[in-house]
Amino acid sequence: MKRDIQNVDDDIARKKRLIEKILYSDEDIAELLDNPNIDPECPEDLVYENIWPCLRIPGTQDVSKNFITFTVDDMERMQYNPVMKSQYITFVVFVHKDHIKTKYGIARHDLISYCIRDLLNLSNKLGAQCELVQNREGVTDTDYHTRTLKFELITDNSTKPLRTNPYEYNQIVNHRR
Repeated sequence: MKRDIQNVDDDIARKKRLIEKILYSDEDIAELLDNPNIDPECPEDLVYENIWPCLRIPGTQDVSKNFITFTVDDMERMQYNPVMKSQYITFVVFVHKDHIKTKYGIARHDLISYCIRDLLNLSNKLGAQCELVQNREGVTDTDYHTRTLKFELITDNSTKPLRTNPYEYNQIVNHRR
């Protein structure tokens, strides 16, 4: 690729990588996702198995699993301060009906959601304070129970004023020669 993918200058991509790490590094979340095929010494293997950096609905499968899916969305620039924006991080926890019950007496989707709230609500781990603005229970079908958490962040808008797109700039410069 032409772009330096290891140093992507995109706050959404950076936040997604950070959220992945926050989730798989938490021993309680790893335990609650209940995947016996993941080596406890390599919790990063939960990513794209049980932790998805995109919204995803489980399909028909041979093995029932539990998932945390999430997305980071830019919503709007602040009306009176265009260098700031509102950003939402939405988590959807999916738990198969066969895994709802836990030894702790709390439904698994509620317990995983609690752990996520405990890690992120009113924290600055993502560079700005996360505030829980929605917490809803739901179902997708007869097999999966869900809990959706939405956090709001007010963060910088990643604007680069008076700077030209580097790819456009190269085309303009090369065209003039």
